[in-house]
Amino acid sequence: MANDLNQSLYVEDEIDLKEIFKILIESKKLIISTILIFTTASIIYSLSLKPSFLTSTSLEIGYSQMINGDKELIETASGLISDLKILLIKKYSDNQSSSNISMNKFENKIISLEITSSSAENNENLLTEIINYIDERHSNFALLDTKQKKNEISHKIEIIESEISLYKSQNLFNLANIEFEISLLKENMRADLEAEISKLESEISKLESGLPIIDQEISQLKQVIIEDTANLNLLKNTNLSLERAANSPTLEQIISSYKSKIFQLTRERNNNISDISSLSQELDALKKNSLQSDDLLELEKRKKDSENYASQSDKLFSLEQRQKTLENQLLMLTSQTQIKTQLIGNIETKTIKPKTQVIISLGLIFGFITGIFLVFINNFIKSYKEH
Repeated sequence: MANDLNQSLYVEDEIDLKEIFKILIESKKLIISTILIFTTASIIYSLSLKPSFLTSTSLEIGYSQMINGDKELIETASGLISDLKILLIKKYSDNQSSSNISMNKFENKIISLEITSSSAENNENLLTEIINYIDERHSNFALLDTKQKKNEISHKIEIIESEISLYKSQNLFNLANIEFEISLLKENMRADLEAEISKLESEISKLESGLPIIDQEISQLKQVIIEDTANLNLLKNTNLSLERAANSPTLEQIISSYKSKIFQLTRERNNNISDISSLSQELDALKKNSLQSDDLLELEKRKKDSENYASQSDKLFSLEQRQKTLENQLLMLTSQTQIKTQLIGNIETKTIKPKTQVIISLGLIFGFITGIFLVFINNFIKSYKEH
């Protein structure tokens, strides 16, 4: 049963295919006519087409050549392409809709430009305008970038110079305070010293003025002793000594008291001379070490430490190093070499001929397919009318 069904379907398919081929053969005039019409139309269309022109070139984006060998692009290729798409493509698409502009980048520093249209002259003019725009854009970029960087670096240098000046001013203020304290202390010490020196000089002067008086008293006593000794010798030779001894102290006692007085005066004189010598030494020492107090030494040490700190502090060193680095950057920026954006090679234009054979082949194929389609439509209409 299954075999009979399969055989029946096969016979029906075979009959249908035979019927289709029969219909196509019978309608070959329609198919050929359709093919001829489409082929003729494609030939006429291909002959009416004019050749197009492809104008292309490549540009290397300019850069800044630093002293240390570094290169800094004026603009990346991707950024330039984005700008051109926004500002140029729209403009030229509105005015010259037949132009097709293509842009590609290589290593983000080279861009290729291709313009396709029916006019080689228009392509070259449009490409020249784009190149001029890029050249002007990059020239402005280079000037603005250099100026901006110079201003930024100069501003940073000014800030650091202000910090250094402020730092040094603070240290100078501290030094001025210390020097003022030293000056004030010296004045106070000088006043106290002058008072002490005046006191010592007064004591020395008083002692020295007393020495002549003591010397005079000693001289007078010695003269009296000489006279009394002469008188004593005279009395010893007479009987008057006995009478005098009965009424008053003996001359020996008087002479002995005078000698004792002279001894006391001599000892007082020696003490005064010793005191004068001690006071003189003290006065000399006071004058020599007049400004060597502990407080003064401490202030001098603070002043020296402040001076050393001001010249050797880490903060000041760091600020000066930053200033030198920025000054070197400014020098490098001033001395850098600007390389402009330039063409790689020349602007080249190629002629693109119409693809005649492809168009005719497509017309032939579409004519054949359309002819078959028309045959089936025609056959369907006939079958519908017969029923």
